[in-house]
Amino acid sequence: MLDLKPLKLFLVLAEELHYGRAAQRLHMSQPPLTKHIQHLEARLGVQLFERNKRSVRITPAGRELVQEARRLIIASEQSLRAVQRAERGEIGRIRVGFVAAVLFMGIEGLVQRIEHDLPGVESAWEEMGSNEQLEALQQDRLDLGFGQISQVGDMRSHVVARVPLVVALPTTHRLADAPQVVLSDLINDAFIAIPRQSAPTFHDLSVSVCMAAGFSPNILHSAKHLVSIVSLVAMGRGVSLVPESFARAAVPGVCFKAIEGSDARAEYSVVWNPTNTLPILPRVLQVLGAEGA
Repeated sequence: MLDLKPLKLFLVLAEELHYGRAAQRLHMSQPPLTKHIQHLEARLGVQLFERNKRSVRITPAGRELVQEARRLIIASEQSLRAVQRAERGEIGRIRVGFVAAVLFMGIEGLVQRIEHDLPGVESAWEEMGSNEQLEALQQDRLDLGFGQISQVGDMRSHVVARVPLVVALPTTHRLADAPQVVLSDLINDAFIAIPRQSAPTFHDLSVSVCMAAGFSPNILHSAKHLVSIVSLVAMGRGVSLVPESFARAAVPGVCFKAIEGSDARAEYSVVWNPTNTLPILPRVLQVLGAEGA
């Protein structure tokens, strides 16, 4: 790889075609300039200038190097500016984990805010369970997570949404036409739930809501993602408790009903590892309103 300093010296000499004037422009004496050019010619194995006591002329090889040297110097300066901007947190790539539910609660507004305020930031999104996100954050495989996580351990978190729970019913269900559902009316129904190992906070919330209504839910089917759960509801496999915002999914064969007398809410947070040194992370957290969490 060529050193840029001799290329810069070469370009000045190629413009002046006079060692004295070129040295003056470069604020150096003529002998070191001559030595740099000779070393460059030796490195390339070509003659760049034809010189005698009265004139200096650039060779065809030298004319070709002029274009290449300018390109290399511009590319180097652009790379340096990009590195400096990344260090200042102005550009970069951030890895984001999410649970499906957050896609239905207006999180696009947060994404648009990041893109507007930090146009140099690129985000890569990966769906994974809340517990998986904590593990990925710990192992530096994620920079941010969006999920329902009550115990974050060494991580930091900031609540971004509190969403009421509703009941997802097949449209063929006996209560499909009811304006609201009394949860105890579902005591004999099969329930579909996220396994506790995948999302302990949401699983426990769903069970506790049923227990408060006087029964333990008969969890007959399970799925790791809410999209899958609602799809099973559409198939008539059972009923489920889901965030109200998930009704935006508008899955055919499913209706969503408010729970009478319940104010249970699923709390969703943005989670991050405070030891993460990614320069753009504090700026993204600031846009999310989480920098002081």
